[in-house]
Amino acid sequence: MAEKYFETNRLNKHYGGVHALKDVHIEVEKGEIHCLVGQNGCGKSTLIKILSGAVKPDEGSEITILGERVTSVSSHFALEKGISVIYQDLSLFPNLTVAENIAFGLHMAKPRKIVSWKRIEETARRALDRMEISLPLDALVETLPIAQRQLVAIARALASNATLLMMDEPTSSLTRHEVDILFSIIKDQQAKGITVLFISHRLDEVVEISDRISVMRDG
Repeated sequence: MAEKYFETNRLNKHYGGVHALKDVHIEVEKGEIHCLVGQNGCGKSTLIKILSGAVKPDEGSEITILGERVTSVSSHFALEKGISVIYQDLSLFPNLTVAENIAFGLHMAKPRKIVSWKRIEETARRALDRMEISLPLDALVETLPIAQRQLVAIARALASNATLLMMDEPTSSLTRHEVDILFSIIKDQQAKGITVLFISHRLDEVVEISDRISVMRDG
């Protein structure tokens, strides 16, 4: 039996009178590519925000991550476990370089008063080497096409020692050729032990990339 990366039971979330998540049970196996599908507003984004520590679930919810049961996930816990989210808007810093964006997590985990530019460059290069791609480390992110920005976002997650990548509509702005490149990188990372939770509305891509699929409807 495959080892579970995470499992939720009786996961609920209310926003005032809106019941965004209703007794959600989902389990994702370690090392799989698990696709999450459903209409806008069904609760997909709320789920990944809870798993990444950005949002707290209602009292009584149960979450088990890598065998450890918690009532809610803190951002520190998520960082410690290697849980990373790549949102649709990528959440990059356009006025910083590729290297600075990739190595940003280093300063989040251990704030430093003095910046080591050599360490930033080495961290960025290692992450890109792990993906077997090359990007101009000194280029400002705002000058890159969207497909390369997507790669920077993935590299930043890998630089933070990600073990779970949650990707929210990562192909929405990509051409088919760029999607093929992205899928190749995702498969390569899976082969290296990374677990992927992939959210998409494009069912042909979901069938192509996924090991298993979960469908959400009305929370």
